[in-house]
Formats: sequence, C-alpha cells, structure tokens
Amino acid sequence: MLHLLKSHYKQFRRFSFVGLINTAVDFVVFSVLFYAAGVPYVIAHMCSFVLALTNSFLWNSLWTFKNLKRDKIFAQVVRFVGVGCIGLALSTVTIYVAANYVPVLLAKLLAVGVTIVWNYFGSWFFVFRD
Repeated sequence: MLHLLKSHYKQFRRFSFVGLINTAVDFVVFSVLFYAAGVPYVIAHMCSFVLALTNSFLWNSLWTFKNLKRDKIFAQVVRFVGVGCIGLALSTVTIYVAANYVPVLLAKLLAVGVTIVWNYFGSWFFVFRD
C-alpha cells in the first residue's frame, strides 16, 4: 500500500507539472481567441482545451506515466480523449455557470480546478494503467 501511495505521489507531482504547462497553453490560447479574436468564450474554451489535451497526452504518456505502448497507442489515445471529453464537459459547464457570477478568467480557473482530480485518476485508471 505504501508503495502505491509513493508511486501516486510521484506521478501526481509530474501530472501537476504537466498540468501547469497545459494550463498555460490553455489560458494563452483561450485569451488570444476570446480577447484578441473575439471568439465566444465557450468556443474559445473548447478550442484551447483540445490543444491543451493534445499536449497533455504527449507529456503524460511519455513522462508522467511512462506507459505509451506503441502497439496500443490508438486505444490509449481513444481512452485519453474519452477521459478528456468528460473533463471538457465538466469544465465547460463550470465556466458557463461561473461566468455569470465572476470574471471569465476566474471562471476558467475554476473550471481547471474542477477537472484536475478527474483527469489524473481517469488518466491513471483508464489510459496508462498496466
């Protein structure tokens, strides 16, 4: 049991670091689309999320979980996208509701907070678990 906790601690630390990078990518793309290009915030959120999700798969499969299986990459991508789509649904509902009460960037930050735990355990359990 202790080994499992240590393993998750190390992986969650790496996952969190990757998450910071993905969050930066997500916020930059979202801000450019929403503020500079005038794209509606839900569409801007979805576009930035997809780009961050792609970045997340690459980093998490090669570094966090170190479990990219060349013979099963298609299945891993499909499962990762499935986990990501549930995370997208959770975060989209959060940003949509929260933007009625707080500034849009704060709503975006709340959306990130809502999905981080789901994304970690979904990635570990459904995508990269041995």
